[in-house]
Amino acid sequence: MTESQIEHTVEPVDSYRAIRVDVPKNLDNIRVILVESQEPGNIGSAARAMKGMGLSRLYLVNPCLPWDAKPAWYMAHGAQDIVKSCQVVDTLEEALEGVQFLVGTTHRKRGPRLPPPVSAREAAKAVAAVSQEGQVALLFGREDLGLSTHQISRCQLTASIPMATKNPSLNLAQAVQVFTYEVFLASIGDIPPIELQYAEINDIEAFLNRTINLLKRIGIAPYNEQWETFMMSLRRVFSRTRLEHRDIATLDMIFSTANRYIGRLQRQLEEQD
Repeated sequence: MTESQIEHTVEPVDSYRAIRVDVPKNLDNIRVILVESQEPGNIGSAARAMKGMGLSRLYLVNPCLPWDAKPAWYMAHGAQDIVKSCQVVDTLEEALEGVQFLVGTTHRKRGPRLPPPVSAREAAKAVAAVSQEGQVALLFGREDLGLSTHQISRCQLTASIPMATKNPSLNLAQAVQVFTYEVFLASIGDIPPIELQYAEINDIEAFLNRTINLLKRIGIAPYNEQWETFMMSLRRVFSRTRLEHRDIATLDMIFSTANRYIGRLQRQLEEQD
């Protein structure tokens, strides 16, 4: 049998699926970020969950070593290409490079300084809309502790999977499966893109740090010098506004002008002395 005859006799993959669905193109704009994964098998299982739902961009932040041990490849079961092409980075900032919309996942109740979580289904609708044009990330924490409060506070949206009972909770790969499934379903059909041009997550964080520096320079400090707590409050405020690139530019113009003015006053005072 010739090569061309073999090509025509092999049954297409789609013929095995009970329900055939065209893969939405916006899924290419979505990455899954696993922070400090502890089990190589969960990395492989997460890759398998992603591939089944049309996602392929996996990022690992400071994973267990060796993260690519045999269980990772075994549990991937057909998604070894995602494991092979995953991006391994040391910090969350590196994994967020280029991301404009970040969804943090959580199973447990969080403090009042953080926005209340929405369901995975509600979050998937937002992810599907923003990812039509923008870069989106789904953020998952380590198996035993989940995401830290600091990490959650950086997200524009926090989401959780509603469950009938407290235990048993879903493991990491199961949570990835549920979220990617919801995103896949939410992405099917004609979805108008978000008209806003969101600023990148890292640009927003840099702007907030500049804000903190300005406050310190003019002598404003939170109670007991709890700057991290104050930073979480700032993140919460600005997460509601969905900052665009032009918003960051406008605010930076105000703050940079204030910084220059303070600098001139300091130089005048030094000259007088």
